Amino acid sequence: MRKKKLAGRILLGLALLSGSTCLNLDVPFSGDMVARAEAAAENLVQPAAEMAQTPAPKMKTTKNTAVQANIPQEVREALAENQGHQAEKHTFVPSTSQSVIFTFGGLSKRESLVRVLDDMKANNMHGTFFATERELKRNADNIHLIQSYGQDLGIGLTSIKGGGTAAEYAAQIFRVQQLLRTRYGVQTNLMRQLASAENEAAMKEAVSAMHGYFVGQGLNAVQSKDKNAMSADEVMPHIFGKWVTSLGRNEIVYIRTDFYTKPTLAAEVMMAIKKQKVDNIAFQEGAEHSGSNDSAYRIASVQDVLNDTSHLYTYPVDDMDLPIELQPGYGSGNITKKNFQREFCKRYIGAPEVSANDRMLGFTTRELALADETGLVKTAAPQTVFLTFDDWGEDDSVNKLLYVLRKHHVHATFFVITKNMVHNPNLLRAIVAEGNEVGSHTDHHVPMLTVDKKGRSHAVEDEKTYRQNVRDSYTKLFETIGDMKIENGRRYGLTRLMRPPQLAVSRNGSAIAMDEGFTYLVSGSGSAEDYGSISMESLEGIMDHIVHKRNGDVRRGAIIIMHMSRTAVRTPYALDLLLTKNEQRPDGDPKKFKVGLLGDYLTGNYDQSMKTPKDMREKEIDF
Repeated sequence: MRKKKLAGRILLGLALLSGSTCLNLDVPFSGDMVARAEAAAENLVQPAAEMAQTPAPKMKTTKNTAVQANIPQEVREALAENQGHQAEKHTFVPSTSQSVIFTFGGLSKRESLVRVLDDMKANNMHGTFFATERELKRNADNIHLIQSYGQDLGIGLTSIKGGGTAAEYAAQIFRVQQLLRTRYGVQTNLMRQLASAENEAAMKEAVSAMHGYFVGQGLNAVQSKDKNAMSADEVMPHIFGKWVTSLGRNEIVYIRTDFYTKPTLAAEVMMAIKKQKVDNIAFQEGAEHSGSNDSAYRIASVQDVLNDTSHLYTYPVDDMDLPIELQPGYGSGNITKKNFQREFCKRYIGAPEVSANDRMLGFTTRELALADETGLVKTAAPQTVFLTFDDWGEDDSVNKLLYVLRKHHVHATFFVITKNMVHNPNLLRAIVAEGNEVGSHTDHHVPMLTVDKKGRSHAVEDEKTYRQNVRDSYTKLFETIGDMKIENGRRYGLTRLMRPPQLAVSRNGSAIAMDEGFTYLVSGSGSAEDYGSISMESLEGIMDHIVHKRNGDVRRGAIIIMHMSRTAVRTPYALDLLLTKNEQRPDGDPKKFKVGLLGDYLTGNYDQSMKTPKDMREKEIDF
């Protein structure tokens, strides 16, 4: 009976193998097919004792089955729960703390490692050393040495031949975590890719599944052409471009200690980076930074910065609970041909040097006659002036300004070019964290108009492009600082003030900016032209001349235009001198000024077309 059932199954199999796509079971099988099926069944049926002695056929093991067999259950569950998400690789840690992050790899060579550790200890530097699975097994003495110097350890991931799967990378992470925990007493979720991977997506998925913080770098201090270099002076120009004057706040630096042929070069490069691109960020009191002020940046590990939760933030900001009037697009679409003249005259704070013959295009004769040329805030409180800074800079320029403002307990308005700001959002957050406010200087600093060789003015960008220019600038600012409040939480630090690049205004450009929701176009009563200053003393004199009248009294409502770019190297020191002299004046001195914030005065009800108060009028303004 058993043979007949088995023969029937084999008959069905033979029919399918014969190539029939449709099997009619009502048609009887041929005698030949039945015979073949019975013979096959006879061969398959064996006595129980014989079957017991017959070894089971060996399964062919593939790489994938072997890999899957080595994946711990915890890893399988983590991958399933992760559902394919990929970790973000961080080039900086979103934090406003005054630090730069140093990370290291290549921990196999003792001599180079010792030199790095000794220099770090001597200079009170802290960093994260990423160890691979192989290094943890073969270079235990070096790993213990790193720990003995009080440095942090992280998980170094190596590429897997053939690309690797998320499961393989997750298993690698699992093994390294076990090694760190059992042999070195370390628990960490800091992970770093230490070599190029054919399947980086799989690595990112593994890091996400294992709840890792994926560390990248903003600066890689290792370049293949420098392997045989003999000095840091050879290496530094290759690492930094011509215009990179400093590292960014909480930017991540990566140095491979075992890369260079010269054993001490990794340490020499590390110290050159610190001296030339970190130490220069501090405000120099006299000839050198003496530690007497709080403007210096420390060298920190990744975990140091992550542990300082009071300075961490989410980037981009979560806008779910932010008021509608702060959201991008709010207030747009309100400018018409009919109301343009009234709105422009109300909302344009001009400049004495900008007129119908200089940097104004497309306005009617009536509009030119009514446009403001004072550059003064007409409702400013007595003795009050306003400090403003244009453009964008690196930490060595902006951080010095922040220190001076903090030292003298005053605040300013920063008009930011946003195209490059997005590479260092921590610095913009730091500006607002110290009580300053921010406005737009457009996204890529293209003026509304230009003048050709024949003296004729032309629009630089078409209306669609310029509209996108100003719209993008606000969006980028909002995504970085939209949630931040100043003045003890009384109001938000992000304003809808815009400073036109080069103070140039056209009718169409002004209409677009206001139509995009910018409330005021702010030029000012005088530019320090600090990008071309010849000395600190002369620059301070120009600043003093802008905030004071000819008779020495404070020019109430004056807006002084300065810059935060690398070209304005003397600005922090000249401003410090100006503010120091002002503080030394006795109360009641008509020359003693106060510093206000534009956002407190240029509100929705402010009207620049109002009559200029008598005490602000001067027959001749000499800037």
